[in-house]
Amino acid sequence: MAGADGVRRVVLLFSQINATRPDAPSYARLREFEEAVRSSGLDWTILRAGGFASNAHAWAESVRRQRTVVAPFGSVALPVVDPADIAEAAAMALRDEGHAGQTYELTGPTAITPRCQAAALGEKVRFVELTREQAREHMALFMPEPVIDGTLDILAEPRPEEQRVSPDIEKLLGRPANAFTDWAARNRPHLQVAVAATP
Repeated sequence: MAGADGVRRVVLLFSQINATRPDAPSYARLREFEEAVRSSGLDWTILRAGGFASNAHAWAESVRRQRTVVAPFGSVALPVVDPADIAEAAAMALRDEGHAGQTYELTGPTAITPRCQAAALGEKVRFVELTREQAREHMALFMPEPVIDGTLDILAEPRPEEQRVSPDIEKLLGRPANAFTDWAARNRPHLQVAVAATP
């Protein structure tokens, strides 16, 4: 249908899990979407992203109210990616020639733990580690149940390829990927205003 409407190029943003955990039942639907794009007859590019740096927005309320980040597996590091880098990579893949049929893995430039992410938000923010069960109860408030355990598995025991830093953002953009600290610096003013306003 897209081809009939004059569309000839598509960029699909998907999760890294399509490659790192291809048998995960909770992500079977994602694999179907990716296969549909690959067989569409269009010039396709797949972007497989690791965890988003912006997932830290989920901590905003506890930072505002209690100056606290609450998360599981505080010492497990993953190379989270800045969504601004994803957007820039997607725009380049859509605009420029040479990306058809390519699959790019998008990560940050270094792995970082949740504990270190909390520290990057400001010196007055402390970190409280949840147990897996506590995290599961919290995630059930906003995440489909079949996805929860798969997500917790990655956060608790990431595979080597999920902790690997990909060079693809630097190859695409001609500059290093933004670190979590870069993302935090851009978003800290909003959080710090809220923190300062807390009694």
